[in-house]
Amino acid sequence: MEYCAATPVRRPADPSSPSPTPSPLSLRQWRPAAQRNLRNQWSRLLAAKTQWLDAAASGRSHAATLVNAYLSRSYMPGMDLGVLKDMPRIRDRASAKLAHKEVQCREMLLSAYKEMVCAMSDLVKASLAMRCFSKVSSGSPLVRFTDRQDDLNDLGDGGGAPVHRWVSMLEFENLAKELVEMFVSELQLKRLIVLDLLSINLKEGVDPSLEWSDELYDGEFNEFQSIGLGSGDSFPLPENWKADVLQARRPGHTPSHEVLQVYLTSWLANVNIKTNRIDEIFELVGEEMQIKLR
Repeated sequence: MEYCAATPVRRPADPSSPSPTPSPLSLRQWRPAAQRNLRNQWSRLLAAKTQWLDAAASGRSHAATLVNAYLSRSYMPGMDLGVLKDMPRIRDRASAKLAHKEVQCREMLLSAYKEMVCAMSDLVKASLAMRCFSKVSSGSPLVRFTDRQDDLNDLGDGGGAPVHRWVSMLEFENLAKELVEMFVSELQLKRLIVLDLLSINLKEGVDPSLEWSDELYDGEFNEFQSIGLGSGDSFPLPENWKADVLQARRPGHTPSHEVLQVYLTSWLANVNIKTNRIDEIFELVGEEMQIKLR
């Protein structure tokens, strides 16, 4: 693949906040620090991406086991047990074991989801920490750099100059943003699936089903709020999902066997994650930085 074919189109800087052109000396001082920071942040993105995918694979395994146990228990009253049918309380004992298995799987599914949220947090934080700002220090001739903006006139982007060879800071940020948006969309979808799977047994009893506005574990919404994905004590449901979700999640409604299989298939497919594009992004960034991001 020719490198130039994969180079992103340069986007113009926001006219409302133009980046001042630094002096050649300032640019020479800024570039090594910016390069180090970018390498660190893209390594963080790679690690968080791997962590997210591993947690998603683990979650899918727990979800499949949960669904199988739930369906087996549901079918137990009418199931043909063959020569075992005359064993005392065999159906009750089998149902109790399956119910216990469901409890274990729900806990492990929730743990995997929590791991995905943590990885998502790392992805967002790394994507927002790419800029490199000059550090204001009085009485010192040394120029230092930081990831925090001390000078409002310093946008940390080197005036739009390439950080390594061709790609500017803004372009690196846009690539990271594209990457993060895929995982945010997929996390929202998986949260919806987790919500319904955790609600299955609740719907059988007197307790109300979980709603989208409910925390699935302590501190979930605080985590979302810390990375700008939530507001207050909620994690907003995407606008284009609201009508369909509210209609599908009717009170007392239990997903059918077919719907549960769709959940598992959707989870496995990672429908919002374009694997080829993700590989392309990391390959492009690795080539630009002349490092391996795999």
